[in-house]
Amino acid sequence: MAPHSKSQLEVLGKSAMSEPCPLCKSAGVRVKYQLTGYHIAECGNCGLEYNDGFRGGGDDAGVFSQGYYTVAQEDAFKTQFDDYTQDPSAPVYRQWLERIEQRVPVGRILDVGSALGTFLKIAETRGWKPQGVEISRFAAEFARDKRGLSIFNGDLESFQSAGDAFDVVTFWDSIEHVTQPLANLQTAVRLLRPGGLILLTTDNFDCLIADVARLAYRVSLGKIRYAMERIFIPLNRTYFTEDSFRAMLQSCGLRVVVFEKMEYPLDKIRTSLAERWMLKSFYAAARLLGREAQVTVVAEKIAT
Repeated sequence: MAPHSKSQLEVLGKSAMSEPCPLCKSAGVRVKYQLTGYHIAECGNCGLEYNDGFRGGGDDAGVFSQGYYTVAQEDAFKTQFDDYTQDPSAPVYRQWLERIEQRVPVGRILDVGSALGTFLKIAETRGWKPQGVEISRFAAEFARDKRGLSIFNGDLESFQSAGDAFDVVTFWDSIEHVTQPLANLQTAVRLLRPGGLILLTTDNFDCLIADVARLAYRVSLGKIRYAMERIFIPLNRTYFTEDSFRAMLQSCGLRVVVFEKMEYPLDKIRTSLAERWMLKSFYAAARLLGREAQVTVVAEKIAT
């Protein structure tokens, strides 16, 4: 549901057709939805829908540069710059930390896609030893300079841990943005101690609002794109369903211990008043049907 600018669409739209599936590496893919400046492919083998040609990046010219935080996703991040405790997601972070602490002792925690450092700062106040990995230079420098956190600026594949294995690794709304989600998750598992936990929150595209967007696109023969472009945003690399997400976790040697659906906080979405009321109606209906648009998963690394 995040907004996007014309320049971002132009960057993301420069793609090679039919890249291999980022999950199963199959070359049997097809373009399923042709949208403004980008397209969504579907893997014929595992069924994953993904942004074919997505290009992330953390430098000043990348998708996740300063403009991502201050313009494109302003509503999601604006409360965090001055006071991280004002983030609408802060209560959610505390709730999940409490639940994690019931399963593993407080220890080392790694947040992948740590953004401005809100989650790690909250974890630090609870006694955790925090470490972040963030591809955006702007966000990494902010979290280091303003929050006093240890943040590695770059991709997880390049990160080298300077201590023991981590007790917990988290991906808060980040796994859908990485170019190679399977490789990132495999690396995270290697950095995790046996019996340690991985927590991931991501969009769920087996949901009511995504069904409506797909239907509008199909019945209009691709002419009605607005809903697709608001939900299947170009800033995502992958558009997971429950089945594809569970398959990725299992392939990495993880055992799911919690799988819960929820909705993205309305306070972090830029919408008109009419859209906000419409979303509230969708949220209510989705709760009744069990078709919410986000999931939080906690998975345990199986000891070998």
